Amino acid sequence: MRNLTLSLLAVVLIATIGLGWMFDGIYNQYLNQYNEQEQHLRTEQQDAISVLEQVGTHLAVTLSVLDNRQEFIDKWPKKGSLLLRLQPLTNFPLPQALLDNLTAGQPLLLETDDSISLHFYLATTDELLVLTTPPQKANQSNSLLPIFLTSLFYLAVLALMLVWLYPLAKRLMTLRQTAKSFGEGDLNQRINVGTISYIRDLELEFNRMAQRIDDLVTDIKLLSSAVSHDLRTPLARIRFGIDTIAEEDDPVLRKKFERRISDNVDEMVDLVESLLSYARLDQTLITLNKAPVDFKKLINTCINNKSQDDIELTLQVPQQQVMVDGDLSYLMVLMSNLLQNAYQYCHSQIHVSVAEQGSNIIVTVSDDGQGIVIEQREQILKPFIRGKNSEQKVKGYGMGLAIVKRIVEWHHGNISIDNSASLKGAQFSVTLPKV
Repeated sequence: MRNLTLSLLAVVLIATIGLGWMFDGIYNQYLNQYNEQEQHLRTEQQDAISVLEQVGTHLAVTLSVLDNRQEFIDKWPKKGSLLLRLQPLTNFPLPQALLDNLTAGQPLLLETDDSISLHFYLATTDELLVLTTPPQKANQSNSLLPIFLTSLFYLAVLALMLVWLYPLAKRLMTLRQTAKSFGEGDLNQRINVGTISYIRDLELEFNRMAQRIDDLVTDIKLLSSAVSHDLRTPLARIRFGIDTIAEEDDPVLRKKFERRISDNVDEMVDLVESLLSYARLDQTLITLNKAPVDFKKLINTCINNKSQDDIELTLQVPQQQVMVDGDLSYLMVLMSNLLQNAYQYCHSQIHVSVAEQGSNIIVTVSDDGQGIVIEQREQILKPFIRGKNSEQKVKGYGMGLAIVKRIVEWHHGNISIDNSASLKGAQFSVTLPKV
C-alpha cells in the first residue's frame, strides 16, 4: 500500500500547499491593488476636503455679513453634490473641547457612511454653516473576489481529489469484480496489475493468494486421485489375500499369502507417509531457520549419502566457498531429492555443478536417462505426477520433485527443467540466493 500512501500524501500536499499558495498569491495581488486604490482615494478625498474647507470658510465669512442668510441658503441648489444649511449652535451638542475648537474658527469634520459634513461657526449669529457632500466610495466591483477565490479553491481541491479517486475507485471495482468471479469458482481469475496503481501491492497479494488457492485445489485433486488410484490396488490385493487365507489350509501357502498382505500394508503405509510429508510441507505457518549454509559441504554430504557403485557421478564446484542464505535441513532435502531422482532415472552417469551468477547460485543436476519431454516439464513438478513410462520401472509416488519445488519457493528461488546438452538426459537447474 506504499503507492496509495505516497499518492494520498502528494494530493494532500498539492491541495493544501500548492493550491493555497497559488490562490494566496492571487489574493495578495488583488489586495495590493485594492490598497493602492484606497490610498489614492484617501488622497483625493483629503484634497477634496481641503477645497471644501476653503469654500466653506469663504461662505461662512460671506454669510456672517449678510442679513438675508436664510434666503441665500434657500436659493442654494437642493440637487447636487454640495448641500448647505444653517443650524443653531444650541441644537448641536458637542464635547467642550470640540466646541472650543469650533468657536475658535476651526472647521469641524464629521463623516458617516452616507455623507461628509463640514461645520463652520458664524460668530455674529451663533449659528453653524453645514456643508454636506457624499463620500467618495471605492470601486466595489472586486468586493466579491475573496469569496470567489475561496469557492474556486475548494472547487479545485474537490476536482483534484476526484482526479485522484477515479483510478483508485476503478481499480477497486476491478478488484471487487475479480474477487467475486474467483469466489464463484472461476479460479483462473487474476488482476492485470498496471505499472501505475495506488493498490499495486494489494493486487499482487490478491494474485498470489489466488494462485495459492488454485495450487491447493489442484493439489487436493491430485491427492484424491492418487489416493483413490494407488490405494485401490493394495486394498484389493489385501482383500484377495485374506479371502484366500480363509480358504487355505496349507501352512506354507498361508505363510506366503500373509507375507504378501504384509507387503501390501507396507506399501499403503509408505503412501500415507508420503501424503503426510507433503501435507506438512504445505503448512503456511512453517518457520524457516535461515542462516548462511556452506553449499559445497552440503552437496558433498548428500552425494556421499546417495552414492552408488554402478553410477558414475562427476562434481564441478567453484574453488572458493559458496554460501547460501537458507534453512540447512530443507536444503538437504532439496539436494537429496534431486540426486535421488537422478539416480532413479539415469543409465550410468550423473553430473552435478554449482556456479555463481550475481547474487545467486545455480545448482545443476544432469543425468543420461531418457530426459523429460517439453509437454511434461511443468506437470512433473506437481505431486503424484511421474515421468512417462516410468511407473513400472521406478518405485515411488512422484513426491520428490514436488517437494523440491516447494522448498525452492520458500527460499525465493526458481527451478527449471531442460535436457542436458552433454549427457542427453534430464537437467534440473535450481537458482538460490547467496548470503
